[in-house]
Amino acid sequence: MAEAKDLSGLGGMLNGFRDMVKDDKKITFVGTPGFCTPFALFLGFPVRDKELAFVPNLNIDGTRALVATEYGLELGGPVSAAADALVILGGMAMPKIGVSLEEMEAFLKVVEHKKLIGVCFMGIFDKAGWCQRLKYDMLMNVDLRGDIIRY
Repeated sequence: MAEAKDLSGLGGMLNGFRDMVKDDKKITFVGTPGFCTPFALFLGFPVRDKELAFVPNLNIDGTRALVATEYGLELGGPVSAAADALVILGGMAMPKIGVSLEEMEAFLKVVEHKKLIGVCFMGIFDKAGWCQRLKYDMLMNVDLRGDIIRY
């Protein structure tokens, strides 16, 4: 049986992620440019003392460091994609935006990692069939709800 931890709000998401990677030295995020990049910067902020990287789409040669600056985290220069924790962001599984499950499986065979983590919203990994085939060590799924109020 899988162990579950409830998260509440943005702080719960950040604290939950920090707990997921507490023993890892290098964390590499894999996501779509633009859509996933801000989430990598957001999730990486509480663990900015670790070595962080971002792989755009599945472009290993395009891997960039996430660097802590006075403005928060920013993309830096080229680095290796190899990591203790490889974090796949949900945009990778989104239709018309991400990649196929088969492409992701091939990518995971090439990039050295010790732990596989998924972070998504609204159950996209499950809806795309990725939970059934990828061997996640941990998965964070966040449900969003919001309102727009016009005054």
